[in-house]
Amino acid sequence: MPRKKKVTHYVFNEEEYTAYKWCINNDILISPFAQSETRYWIDIVNKGVQHRSPETYDWKNLYKTIFKFYLYYYEKYNSK
Repeated sequence: MPRKKKVTHYVFNEEEYTAYKWCINNDILISPFAQSETRYWIDIVNKGVQHRSPETYDWKNLYKTIFKFYLYYYEKYNSK
């Protein structure tokens, strides 16, 4: 009988959550897009313009990288 995979979830911190909320409210959307069953690109839609990451990520690094992108856009465009 095949073993079940243990799914781990990324737990974001307060700063990452603030950046996430700001990006969503400012029409910057970041999401995974499957290349295969185990590898994912990251799609970024910024004000209607879509970009895709040139490299792929595995499940362990996917959401960590997505939240790095959220922080990047938050710090770049947020005028405090």
